[in-house]
Amino acid sequence: MTSLRQKQTRKISKPLLFGLWGAGGCLIASLFGEIFLHFALPPAITPVTPSIPKVDILFVLDVTASMNEEINGVKEGIQQFSQELSSQKLDAKIGLIAFGDRLYGEESQILSFPDGVFTADPTLFRQKVAEIQQVNGGDAPESSLDALNLAANQPFRSDSTKVILLITDAPPQVPDLTMKSLDEVNQSLKTHNINQLHLVIQPSDQAIYRQLQANNPGEVFLLGETASGRQGFAKILPLLGETIAQTTLQSLQSNQNYATEDRERLLMVTSVWTGILAIGIALALIMGQNAYLRRRLLGIAEGFQGTFGSVIAGIIAGAVGQLIFTPISSLSFLILLGRIVGWMLLGGLLGGGMSFFVPNLRRIRGVQGGTIGGGMGAAGFLLLSPLIGEIGGRLLGGVILGFFIGLMIALLEQLSRQAYLLVHWHEKETTILSLGDTPIILGSHQNAHIPLSKAEGFYPETAKIFQQGEEIIMEYNADYAQAKGMKKLIHPLKNGDTRKFGEIRLEVQSKDIISSS
Repeated sequence: MTSLRQKQTRKISKPLLFGLWGAGGCLIASLFGEIFLHFALPPAITPVTPSIPKVDILFVLDVTASMNEEINGVKEGIQQFSQELSSQKLDAKIGLIAFGDRLYGEESQILSFPDGVFTADPTLFRQKVAEIQQVNGGDAPESSLDALNLAANQPFRSDSTKVILLITDAPPQVPDLTMKSLDEVNQSLKTHNINQLHLVIQPSDQAIYRQLQANNPGEVFLLGETASGRQGFAKILPLLGETIAQTTLQSLQSNQNYATEDRERLLMVTSVWTGILAIGIALALIMGQNAYLRRRLLGIAEGFQGTFGSVIAGIIAGAVGQLIFTPISSLSFLILLGRIVGWMLLGGLLGGGMSFFVPNLRRIRGVQGGTIGGGMGAAGFLLLSPLIGEIGGRLLGGVILGFFIGLMIALLEQLSRQAYLLVHWHEKETTILSLGDTPIILGSHQNAHIPLSKAEGFYPETAKIFQQGEEIIMEYNADYAQAKGMKKLIHPLKNGDTRKFGEIRLEVQSKDIISSS
């Protein structure tokens, strides 16, 4: 097996060798990754019918005297609000509950439409809002808690995303006539399966109202923070429409849709999945490097270091990639770009991490090679997923990712060399090692970069070669030098110098003749 591996290694260049090892390692890791994803991913959202997603949005609007600008803003901005939802291909219906202070006898008003509480007609909605009767409001706290409970009890479509949008400039009345606490409102929202609660409130009321979003995620918009102050409230509505439209997430490694509440789980799953891929690529490239140098494929220490370092890099890459991808995953024209950027980041961090394991590989070159490989892996995933299915596309995308990370790391290592060492194992086999600050170790120890035979009298660390400024230095082990009767331990080397250790001949080459190699 060792002889066959050496013959195969001699026949191909180091970049191609690294590419093949990276591809194989990532394929194996991807298979384990698929097992992990099968059990770890949250349930995907699969439409039962081809109809577009439904969303029911109920405005809960404070109509006391101080809210005149906001009431006009709802009327003036509802067209753009509806257009934003339509542009996201949502089947949206809207309704409105107007409230004041129930402790002063001001009962909530529910707008009525031909179809009931909700309508898909923004023009009709605008007309109905114009008919709302404003109320005095009494003291500052208003009956927003009772209004939210009333909203939660309305007949939302069972298969829709249920959204409540509270707009008020006053704190809640606690206790209210029906709802005695914030906890009761939270329980009501949960019982009626409200999916999102968005707030348009005063900055001073954030602390109390945010407690209502504990189980109902949503955005907070502050009154008065538009270009025209509270007079510019209508400009907030398109932003709210865009936010509400983002009801699902997509994972970096998947084409499936997932519920918004699975955000944290999806982030963790993606991080672990990329960590698995990172382990496969890193260990495979370490083994490829060892095969290239005729060493044993993988030692215990190398395996531990490679696994620990790569899994950290992979988890960070996956987490950051998913965090970047998530905000834009609902915008169809940016989905492709988001995937490519996420996978390029993944590859770049993996490539940078490999600089710890490939002697004298400059970290920037590793990052560059990994980034290119990540981009190619993303392209493979995007091109092949529609043809061979998501799992097949993900597996083949992983192979492409591993191949190009390995290929580009080795290729850019070659292109950036200042000096290098030719290792002539015999007349027909030569490998190349980059020289730099990291010493190239020669010896009989299993971790030596160039393995020598202990039976031939070589020490565990016989000598090391490194670059120091403009000089290339060979430094012999003191005990070995004494045993061989050497007077000098340090030998400066110049371009073309050779040294022989048993059957192995070493030759120093400098940058000016790299192109001829």
